[in-house]
Amino acid sequence: MNDRPKSTVFQCQQCGDCCAGRGGIMVKPDEIKAMAALLGLPEAEFCRRFVEASPLGPRLTVADGVCVFLMPGGRCRVHPVKPFICRQWPFLPAILMDPDELEYAKTACPGLNPDCRHGDFVEAALKQARGE
Repeated sequence: MNDRPKSTVFQCQQCGDCCAGRGGIMVKPDEIKAMAALLGLPEAEFCRRFVEASPLGPRLTVADGVCVFLMPGGRCRVHPVKPFICRQWPFLPAILMDPDELEYAKTACPGLNPDCRHGDFVEAALKQARGE
């Protein structure tokens, strides 16, 4: 049995695996604006260097298989203004809706408590959403 408290379903280990963005790290215009401002770049320059088109919309570019903003040591260069999908991890809709998706995510993310049940995971997501 894992020695983490039962209520702890996720503690980021900064492994960077979620930064691979296998489905694409989609970005919205306000996120682009915030990241560009953080880096001190005009939006057009930021987009030229770090954003690419996709069938689903703009997404951050990937370099060497991971998000262009992943720095050595698992740190995010734009962490204070990282995109919503990054802030949402691991509480993504697919994982919240499907216990099998949670089991799969546990195999990829060392920050997920391998002993947590799906109900506990959903409860933790709700608490996070409420700011508890």
